[in-house]
Amino acid sequence: MQRPATAGPAASPEGRLRIYFFVQFLSVGLVNAYSGIWFAHLGLDAVQIGLLGAAPIALLLFVTLFVGRLADRARDWGQVIRLGGLVSAVFAAGLFGAEGFVAILILWALTAGAQRVVVPVTDAAALRMLRRRGAEFGPFRALSTIGYLLAVGGVGLLMGQDRIDLFLPLFVGFCVLRAIAAFGLPPMRDPGQVRTARTIWQGFPQMRKAWFVLPLLAWAFIDSNHMILNSFQGLLWAEQGITTATIGFLIVLGALAETAMFFGFRRIATRWPPLTLMMIAAVASVVRWTAMSMAPGVPVLIVLQLLHALTYAMGFLAITNFIADKTDESDAAEAQSFLVVIELALASGIVVIFGMIAQWAGAGAYLFSAAIAMGGAISIMAAMRRIPD
Repeated sequence: MQRPATAGPAASPEGRLRIYFFVQFLSVGLVNAYSGIWFAHLGLDAVQIGLLGAAPIALLLFVTLFVGRLADRARDWGQVIRLGGLVSAVFAAGLFGAEGFVAILILWALTAGAQRVVVPVTDAAALRMLRRRGAEFGPFRALSTIGYLLAVGGVGLLMGQDRIDLFLPLFVGFCVLRAIAAFGLPPMRDPGQVRTARTIWQGFPQMRKAWFVLPLLAWAFIDSNHMILNSFQGLLWAEQGITTATIGFLIVLGALAETAMFFGFRRIATRWPPLTLMMIAAVASVVRWTAMSMAPGVPVLIVLQLLHALTYAMGFLAITNFIADKTDESDAAEAQSFLVVIELALASGIVVIFGMIAQWAGAGAYLFSAAIAMGGAISIMAAMRRIPD
């Protein structure tokens, strides 16, 4: 193992990785906060906007695992990350000349898909590289959340109430910035771990083992509820009479709790194994969503938003470390991509069902989320019984 990493200059491997993680989700923050407003500004209706949100997910279901396998066969994972960044930037720039819904749909799906498909590759690559160098993954991943928050807040101030026309130049700029940062990434893998023994159509052996798949399924259950938040949280809070400013405060509070856990995870991980931490995340999720179903006031919501540190950040780091512990470096990107495919397949249905329930139950639909989180806890218990010593 190399010496522990310190806060070196930007030219160091850790510094270049920090830069990439910081810019990685700038465009994501912009999209999550303002893309719907921009699409409406273009004259698109609700159905078309929904298709624009669904198209990248459909694309990812088909290509994510394949891209992970390609990354594991490359000389370095950074090759695929750079390609994804370049493709995303090129197709984003194409939106300047897009005319008509079909053209926008194709370019948007390719732009968002190329960005998202390399996220699991980046997570796997960074974790492995940092382990070899004696550094922790969590603080690096936290920089993505910080960049996300700065994009949401900073762009909101810049655009104000009537400058939604700035959305596309900013979006393209953030995509280009991510591509530039990707080309600055250091070598991230052990050259001796490049996988060549199996064909591109053969998966890694653990994906056929129940003890390995069950924790991944558990995290898919737990994390699908966070995808529900992206679609319905603000709307349901607004229906409870909570002001827009307070909603923004609550969302930022959850992100800050997430960031704190990313920085502090190491102390927790040294005391408990990943599956135990995942069980804590599952139980906290049941508590959080059950309480949310009661449409509580702002003081209670503050506490529930702080639980985001457990339900998302701790759970994500726990499952990512579980995958790294139980797979070879030669399978790292594919294994992390396999998790994402399970998540997307499960969440796409869960979000639709939640929306149907929320139409007549309002905040009561969060009881469905609590039941889904309970499914995660059951899956973890089943995995604990099967996992080899």
